[in-house]
Amino acid sequence: METVSLLLLVFVLGIRHGLDADHLAYIDGTARHNWRKNSSFAPWVGTFFSFGHSLVVVIISIILGLVSSTFTYPSYFDSIGTWVSILSLFLIGTLNLSTLLRTAKGQDYQPLGIKGKILPKLLTETTNPLVIVLTGIIFAMAADTVSQTAVWALAATHFSSSLPIFLGIVFMIGMMITDTVDSLLTYRMINQSGKIGGKAMKMMGWVIVALSYGVSIYEMITFFKPAAEVNFEIVGIISFALIVCFYIAFKFRKSKDNLNTFVD
Repeated sequence: METVSLLLLVFVLGIRHGLDADHLAYIDGTARHNWRKNSSFAPWVGTFFSFGHSLVVVIISIILGLVSSTFTYPSYFDSIGTWVSILSLFLIGTLNLSTLLRTAKGQDYQPLGIKGKILPKLLTETTNPLVIVLTGIIFAMAADTVSQTAVWALAATHFSSSLPIFLGIVFMIGMMITDTVDSLLTYRMINQSGKIGGKAMKMMGWVIVALSYGVSIYEMITFFKPAAEVNFEIVGIISFALIVCFYIAFKFRKSKDNLNTFVD
């Protein structure tokens, strides 16, 4: 039963990691570039990106599963990853909040991330799926991703040396689902002309701000007061459900507007 709970937890962690603001910002920008270039890969940018990103997680899981008996986890390593995540999310939330407030009515809003800003245009303005996969791999080298993966991978070795490998695959599936949904949603929004697409993009911006500040504050509180930690499985499921509901609502609004146009 504990193994099943760990599998579910890691799956939800993959889902939540796919909601990372840096992921959303990169997927949005690259999907826009592919859309402008009429690339058939535009709706699947998130799929390729998350595959590369989670591939690193799987490799880390395999390595830790093999060397767990001789590997000592530094006590400060998780703290470093946590604070990198807290500060990054707070900065991303602030950047996107500032952009939303400065975006005039009728102008397009585009999500902002930190990691994407330091990447060369070769990686951000590409229609090559292999380059997108490579970018996902580069994103995964961050301290927060490595430390968080190490925590549950090493915990899994107490049950079985092969369990971290399965957990890595489960994490990959969760993240790829989230980033694929985000990619499809982004593609549909930028494919919409007029007010609907613009409003939808700004709504997504507010979702990014809320997630960035919310997760950042939550991680800070639980760092100083671990007893305040809530059921992270429920948090992840709720976060993903909000994105799915947003996607369904957007499709319903689009269908309704198309029907009204046809009737008129």
